[in-house]
Amino acid sequence: MSEHQSRIDRVRAALPSRGIDALLISHPSNRFYLTGFTADDTPPDESAGYLIITPQRAVLVTGSVNVTQAEAQAPHIKVVKNEWRSLAEHAQVIADAGVTRLGYEPHALLVGVKDGLDAELHQRDRTIAWVPVEDVVEELRAVKTPAELELLRRAFDIACQAFERVAPTIQAGQTERQVAWALHGAMVELGAEGPSFPSIVAAGTNAARPHHEPGDRVIAEGEPIVIDMGARYHGYCSDLTRTVWVGRPDDKLREVYAIVDGAVEAVFERLHPGLSGLDMDKAARDYIESRGYGEQFSHGLGHGVGVRVHEAPSAYKESTDTLQAGHVITIEPGIYMPDWGGVRIEDVVLITADGFEVLTRGASKMRPS
Repeated sequence: MSEHQSRIDRVRAALPSRGIDALLISHPSNRFYLTGFTADDTPPDESAGYLIITPQRAVLVTGSVNVTQAEAQAPHIKVVKNEWRSLAEHAQVIADAGVTRLGYEPHALLVGVKDGLDAELHQRDRTIAWVPVEDVVEELRAVKTPAELELLRRAFDIACQAFERVAPTIQAGQTERQVAWALHGAMVELGAEGPSFPSIVAAGTNAARPHHEPGDRVIAEGEPIVIDMGARYHGYCSDLTRTVWVGRPDDKLREVYAIVDGAVEAVFERLHPGLSGLDMDKAARDYIESRGYGEQFSHGLGHGVGVRVHEAPSAYKESTDTLQAGHVITIEPGIYMPDWGGVRIEDVVLITADGFEVLTRGASKMRPS
């Protein structure tokens, strides 16, 4: 049995406990996770296909341009062709399966699609109950299998190597955008399908923006440069953040960098399966607050990484998640001051049965001299 078929079977087994007799998968990452089908959606209203899981079968309904690709990538499921923007085929699959209570992903299904399916079903004299279902697939995705971990390790290896290749070449006078493109090229040359998200290169005061978009800002000596990057490999993402500089850092950068680095180590000291995401966040937050920068740590500590660069589990002030073996999660404390800049350091760990493994250790951190 293929890994994708095993995943579908696990979703199917969860249907009765959710009070549904079929599930409509509209989230593209969940569709990929369950099928291996890699066609891209064009947000917000062009889907490459919807997966319908019933007790008897799984059906992927997709456009004619994707049929041969879907059949090749997902031989374990039935592929049905639909016409442009038509929902007739989707409705027919649901009607033929005798579905009365259809689960759907409320965070990933357009109202127009839901209403359109309802209308198509009414034309077939069928009325169904729509049941919002949260996190059925996401819960499976949170715990990585050995096959997934092999892909993730390769994705992290590519990102770390790309960083090690590009970071020493950064010079004063380069722009943020030039460095971002160098990172992009290095990841592709090393075997990535592309970046797992648009690379962030934020220099000087721009480093105070956690999700800064690199532009034509020229890099100067001694200022912080936050690099946040990741590679996508066979559909799996990596995520890595380092703060670097050209020349010698000033006293403020030395101080702030040491505190953020210490916050990462504070989490390492407490990290184990069974630790809550809330307490994981608290370990870093308490350390930074004790050094006088609590108000400058403005986001959560971490998130899961897998087929998406942000997925379960989470580590932040209100997290209800608990770490377990097979989770892959980031540790990324930061300190941000708009009139000066910022520092963020991100390592990613795999939670194991008796501890953890650092997946980003290959990308060496800098030490202020």
